[in-house]
Amino acid sequence: MEHSSKDLYEMHAVVKGSVQGVGFRAMTRYYASGLGVTGTVKNLPDGTVEICAHGSKKRLEELMKKLQEEAFPDKIEENAIDFFPVEKLHEDFRIIH
Repeated sequence: MEHSSKDLYEMHAVVKGSVQGVGFRAMTRYYASGLGVTGTVKNLPDGTVEICAHGSKKRLEELMKKLQEEAFPDKIEENAIDFFPVEKLHEDFRIIH
């Protein structure tokens, strides 16, 4: 997917709730890949999940909406989301173990 660098954003999200041990990371990778979003997802020691993703702001927002409304509507309690200029692009979307 071709984008100019001004169209791309880096999203950093920390998702709180019952999001570990329920397939959240795999579903995040599935949706991200389908949307053409690259980046990483990983469990954090405090029980939250961190998503670092790159793509258009629209696609990144769509990723979070799909996770919240379609995949895990009763598991996600809160999202802390920030957008930044892209510093380094990932080639794909990976789960960090």
